[in-house]
Amino acid sequence: MRSLNGNLIRISGELLKITLNKEVTGTLYYSEKFNGELKFIKHIEKENEFEFKDPEPKNRTFYFIKCENEELILAERLVPLKRFCNFRDLGGYETKDGRKVKWGLFYRSEALNKLKGEDLEYFKTLGIKYIFDYRSLEEVKLSPDRNVEGTKNINISAMRNLDNQNLNMESYLKGILSKDSNQELPEKILMDGYSEMPLNNLAFKELVNIIENPKNLAVLQHCTSGKDRTGLGSALILLLLGVPEEKVIEDYMLSNEYRKGENHRILQIYEKHVSNETIKELIEGILGVKKKFIELSLNKIKDTYGSYETYFLKEYGLTKEKIEFLRNEYLY
Repeated sequence: MRSLNGNLIRISGELLKITLNKEVTGTLYYSEKFNGELKFIKHIEKENEFEFKDPEPKNRTFYFIKCENEELILAERLVPLKRFCNFRDLGGYETKDGRKVKWGLFYRSEALNKLKGEDLEYFKTLGIKYIFDYRSLEEVKLSPDRNVEGTKNINISAMRNLDNQNLNMESYLKGILSKDSNQELPEKILMDGYSEMPLNNLAFKELVNIIENPKNLAVLQHCTSGKDRTGLGSALILLLLGVPEEKVIEDYMLSNEYRKGENHRILQIYEKHVSNETIKELIEGILGVKKKFIELSLNKIKDTYGSYETYFLKEYGLTKEKIEFLRNEYLY
């Protein structure tokens, strides 16, 4: 018999939809905390797909399907913030030993300079204690994060080859359109960065240091677009918790799906100024993610250390015992 699995998406407004891998009979509950009190939503009668209204649209909520011999916990991967397109939860991924990452502990997003109004109020329900900002000082000056009471902001550049360059979209495109001959190809900048990021990275060392104490969670990682530096930082957490490499890459590639509308909007703004196909490719190169980028980082780890286990030991001092402790805390 297949184990129960499924996903939850927001169709529109307050309407949610759950799709399961098989028909079940049971009960759907929700809670405002992963381990909180369960509240009834509906009975499920031989269904594998159903829609329902968000019971708490102003709060982060988790959903529990309880059947006679099975239980499934779901949440929205894409956090429903109106001014953000790539703010998501790393929960729900299955590990090699059959456990899953707990929802509501590890978040990733783009920059927080747009955090205000309803989004800010919703953000406060996530329980985030630490925010890791992986941007360069120049990027932070251009678009400083919103300070949120009860959270601590840690800004450490995660891609050091950006410290003297700027991959900010607006600045980069202005350089292209002014025919700046010194404008370095974004793909080369990114490939160099991905190759360097996994080793002796102070930003990721601080991330691991913070998550070693479960009392410090939830945490949020972000950069400018929430796809490159944040993509690798998120990948490292999933690998540490035992998520298979192919699933880790799958999560990384989701940025292309979630940023599709925003990237199209940006392209439309600048396309009318650009007729050269090569330049169009340059613009697209900085907007999305490519599998070969994350593979550069993962291969660097394996080529240097032979295994992820050795990498986490040598780079972060995480012994087998410490890793198992973290997995027992952050998996279910």
